[in-house]
Amino acid sequence: MRILFLAQFAPNHSNYIEPKNDIETFYAETYHHQIYNVLIKSGHEIISSNNISYLLEHHKEIDLVWSFYNRIGFRNSEIFVQSLCEYLNVSYIGATPNVRALVEDKHLSKNLAEHLDILTADWQVGNIEFPLPKNSPFKGPYFIKPRFGSGSEGIDETCYCNTWEEVKIKEQEFYKEEIEVIVEQFLNGKLYGVPFIKKETGELFIGIPHFSTSDKKGNIINTAQKRRVEGGMKMELSKKGTLNKKLTSLSKHYFLSMQPADYGRIDFIVDANDEPYFLEVNTMMNLGIHSGAVLSFLNSGFTNYEEIILSILNLGIARVNK
Repeated sequence: MRILFLAQFAPNHSNYIEPKNDIETFYAETYHHQIYNVLIKSGHEIISSNNISYLLEHHKEIDLVWSFYNRIGFRNSEIFVQSLCEYLNVSYIGATPNVRALVEDKHLSKNLAEHLDILTADWQVGNIEFPLPKNSPFKGPYFIKPRFGSGSEGIDETCYCNTWEEVKIKEQEFYKEEIEVIVEQFLNGKLYGVPFIKKETGELFIGIPHFSTSDKKGNIINTAQKRRVEGGMKMELSKKGTLNKKLTSLSKHYFLSMQPADYGRIDFIVDANDEPYFLEVNTMMNLGIHSGAVLSFLNSGFTNYEEIILSILNLGIARVNK
């Protein structure tokens, strides 16, 4: 089987993109290169590229695509590769374009959570044409961030705002970068992640919830901390049995409502009373060797990293062989 591995730092040798900084180096070495190393031992023919054009030009020669591109540099590019695969009639691993569009929009993903009776903090969205209202629609403090995207891009302590006036100032900073925003009522708690992988039977394998804390105000975690180039972040498995059952139940309820998707992760903010509030979803969560999802899976039944990656690969292969 010929499998196309698409990623920013795909080691395609002829046109390799060198990481520009420590954040990109960590991302390349612990994530994209690790996936590639597993794939080339799978017994299949692996084509590695960082150029989406390869798919356009050679799609008739490709049986399966696994893309690790969350964004490619243009608006709403998160769904581009999957949409292209649908157009070209090429099988792929991941979530379908409509599901990706749903969850990449934090506003829409929260609407689904509310529909499923899952608690979520109050929120409001804005863009340069339809900015946030002059007066706060709910009580503070507040947290303002990009409406689309993942990986904590654009998030730091300045996103925390005590007053609506601070929100309006930060809003303009985002608009200068042509970034649409979402403002949430800030909840003082811990960030929990619940990852899943779909089995070939259609059932969901849900990993033990993990949580992250930070030395930043309000446990805010930025990209540099996620990529381990800045300290102050700590990641642990949750050992609270009752909370874990609740998080797993809520996550399963949500996951089943956002199918089809091969794998993903739901994030919650859990307050001091162990009450989970839905935060967002990622259907292309980091599968690097130091990620929270991998930590969860390795403590939930998978014996090693290779087994995790191959289980997802096999979902795509089974799809091709139908």
